[in-house]
Amino acid sequence: MVLDQDRFLSSELGNITQMLEEHFRAALSASKMVYNAVNDWLSGKTSIPAEDLKAITALEEKGDDLKHTILVELAKANSLIQREDLLRLVHYNDKLADGAEWCLYHLAAIAGSWRPEGELKGKIAKLNELAIEENTQQREAVRFLSINMEESMKRADEICRLEKQIDSVQREIVTLLYPASIPIAILLRFRDFINMMEDIANFGEDAAITIRALSLTLNM
Repeated sequence: MVLDQDRFLSSELGNITQMLEEHFRAALSASKMVYNAVNDWLSGKTSIPAEDLKAITALEEKGDDLKHTILVELAKANSLIQREDLLRLVHYNDKLADGAEWCLYHLAAIAGSWRPEGELKGKIAKLNELAIEENTQQREAVRFLSINMEESMKRADEICRLEKQIDSVQREIVTLLYPASIPIAILLRFRDFINMMEDIANFGEDAAITIRALSLTLNM
């Protein structure tokens, strides 16, 4: 697999980065399901189809299968100096897929009972846009690991910038949420949803730091 400046990845690393891309595609597909469900909910939809819940669970399971395949390949790769960073990247992406599944189930539990209005609705919509953008940039950062190191680093920087914005919007949502007149069971479930979105953003930032480290070692 060709890198910039006429360099080549080893066959071991090339194989693993291709599997990583597939792993990230599965996680991003799960994230897009959450993104679409939030938009539908904010637009007035009051339920999440059971088929969607089954589909996101299937994506999480596919991610698990890919994770195990990658871990086996990493265990067999004797000459790979980037093994630890790659292991961390697989771990963070696995958390992204798990988190997306939890988010959809949390949302399914409250979609028919409550929908935000006004400023709170706008903040949730903004958080949703930032979250899918961060996940997309994460997948692109991994893709560019095998194409162009500088571009991968740029994507990693963008992930960190987006994570800071997500932190800020999440705090604003919580500030608006607690004074709102919402049944406590719904409030707690929605708080879990928001906190999981923020956790996913944090894992994305951790992945970006790992991608930077990989970019540096691949450039050596």
